[in-house]
Amino acid sequence: MSSKVTVEKSAFAESLAIVVRAVASVPHLPVLANVLIESEGGQLRLAATDLTLGVAVWMDARLDGQIALTLPAKTLTDIVNSLGDSEVQFSVNGKPEAAIKSGTFKGVVRGIEASEFPAIPEYDLANAIILEASLLKEMIQATAFAASTDQARPVLEGVQLSLNGNTLAMAATDGFRLAVKKAALPVSVSSQQVIIPAASLKETVRVLSATKPDQVHLLVPQKGSQVVLRAGNVQLISQLIDGRFPDYQMIVPKSYKTRTVLGTADLLKACKQAAVIAREGGNVIQLRLTPGEEQTGKVTVLAESGDTGESEVELPATITGPEMTIAFNVKFLQDGLEAIRTKNVVIETNTHNTPAVIRPAGEEEYLYILMPMHVDGK
Repeated sequence: MSSKVTVEKSAFAESLAIVVRAVASVPHLPVLANVLIESEGGQLRLAATDLTLGVAVWMDARLDGQIALTLPAKTLTDIVNSLGDSEVQFSVNGKPEAAIKSGTFKGVVRGIEASEFPAIPEYDLANAIILEASLLKEMIQATAFAASTDQARPVLEGVQLSLNGNTLAMAATDGFRLAVKKAALPVSVSSQQVIIPAASLKETVRVLSATKPDQVHLLVPQKGSQVVLRAGNVQLISQLIDGRFPDYQMIVPKSYKTRTVLGTADLLKACKQAAVIAREGGNVIQLRLTPGEEQTGKVTVLAESGDTGESEVELPATITGPEMTIAFNVKFLQDGLEAIRTKNVVIETNTHNTPAVIRPAGEEEYLYILMPMHVDGK
């Protein structure tokens, strides 16, 4: 039995671009290199999965009959992006292939039966938490970068999401740094803790940037091993990471000896300048924290490499406590500064070899803990 589907080309291309991000780069099964295309509830549904992350998009289409098949993601994407006409027509006749027609173009793309595509579970979102999309995006961007990329420690490849009463918290660490972001929830919820792959959350940010929804439905089922995020016509379902996340509260310093306040943008710019030299010296820079009279002082950002030379930048700062010099991985420091949105940043330190606390001035919702680097002679 023949069926036809007609879609608006640009909308189809945009939807396809969202789902193909979930296509497995090295698929264990041939069907995982494909996109599922099926009619559902009067709309066209596109879906892809790598078995860790599943992404589905629902879009408007003119349906003449039912359609359900999978087509190779790369082939389909390349064909659709090459088309110049405003509409694309898919015709299927019961075989796992689609005849594609658009303007002067005619072609056939062969795929795999829809029945071989992994089943993506359906969830009732009635109990989901509704968040502002901009808030969720900001929380992910402030934490996910600090997750580990070492596959030997899978728990650290994730971001811990904690729900407790009216508080949502996200935390990530790779063992050298820790990023924690908290936000108030619109409703009180029961306590839950899950670990979501950082890669899934980074993909969520890309979807939110592309679709620009106002709200996101977040569902963490009490039972099961998945988390659901629904934004407009896009749904992401991610597998959770099984394991125990480190008790990061144990490493957060409870006090400090030297407290430094300076311009966030100024320090970030100085770090980028120092990184030019530091990249040939193990990415190590030093911050010399020098107090002055009446709580004034300066921060000197130093970088040195035997191969490329040295650099020095002085920045005005308000510093209380004893003078000290502490070294950091400049990339890690930059990552933390880029997540801070306030005009000024606070750096709290104790000694040159203990963790430093970096936080936005005047805000308690964000915390970045950074381990110092060892410098010869220190």
